[in-house]
Amino acid sequence: MSALPRRRLLPALPLLAALLISLAVSCASEVDVEKLYVQSRSNDYEERVEARQKLEQLVSEGKVEPFARGLRSENAETRVQSILHLMIIKNDEARKVLVGELELSRRFNVFYNPIRLIPVSTPADSRIMIARIVLLKGGDPKAVEILGATYGKEPDAEARVGTVYALGALADPRTVPALRKALRDRDLKVVKAALEGLSLLQVPDVGDTLLQGLTDSDEAVRVNCASILSGFPGRRTADALMEAVRKDPSEKVRLAALSSAAYAGGPYTFEFILGVLKSRGTGAEMKSRAASALQSLTNQDFGQDAARWARWYEQNREKLLRP
Repeated sequence: MSALPRRRLLPALPLLAALLISLAVSCASEVDVEKLYVQSRSNDYEERVEARQKLEQLVSEGKVEPFARGLRSENAETRVQSILHLMIIKNDEARKVLVGELELSRRFNVFYNPIRLIPVSTPADSRIMIARIVLLKGGDPKAVEILGATYGKEPDAEARVGTVYALGALADPRTVPALRKALRDRDLKVVKAALEGLSLLQVPDVGDTLLQGLTDSDEAVRVNCASILSGFPGRRTADALMEAVRKDPSEKVRLAALSSAAYAGGPYTFEFILGVLKSRGTGAEMKSRAASALQSLTNQDFGQDAARWARWYEQNREKLLRP
């Protein structure tokens, strides 16, 4: 009599096991991590410890879904904590969820240093922090694809800056085309962000791209390229900048190029800049910029007195031009 019930029970065991597994998964998916985050900061010691233990258990078991739901919270800190917990989970599913957060529509401000991943008082674009985490988790070509496709579709310059910094944070050579494109952005902050990303990747011919930008049809692009080229010393750069001072129709470009020429060419540009200061056709702002450039080259200050600058140069020319 006792054997019969056991024989009937055996076929039901797989079904029971599946039911238990389903129940366990259901329980995990119903975990409210937002509530756990609040409890983990409770003044009640036992409540705080229990909440932290539950969070640690979810992480150790690789439970991605509770934290993925935390990313949909309206509370920014809940989203940040979910990102940080997903960073710790070492599986592909966690990385894929984080990559999805690089979409422009998912962008929000985080009060965390996006590279060092520590709390700070100034906000940053969440996508920069996530890109850094994706890099730490081994990188993902989908991340490059999402951010590369985003650049140029943002609603404003601030969002473009975030996109470009996020591209740089990936430290992936596949981001170079998008970063090069950003070098020709109309906003100087975006250009600087692109330059930082390209420098991190040690891209060798960034200066060439900026030199090409000096002939762009967009005045803002030319101004930005002229400004950034101050950090690319050499006669080739100096010659291109001096040519822009001579020929560019925009005074904004000429002003930027004149200042950068002194840094890029050093004493080699002294005579040219002095010529700008002497010229009767030079406007007041350009004269002021020329005088400042001469001061930076010589550590002398003769204001806009071209005659005094000329006398000083005659007396100190060899010393100034000495290698």
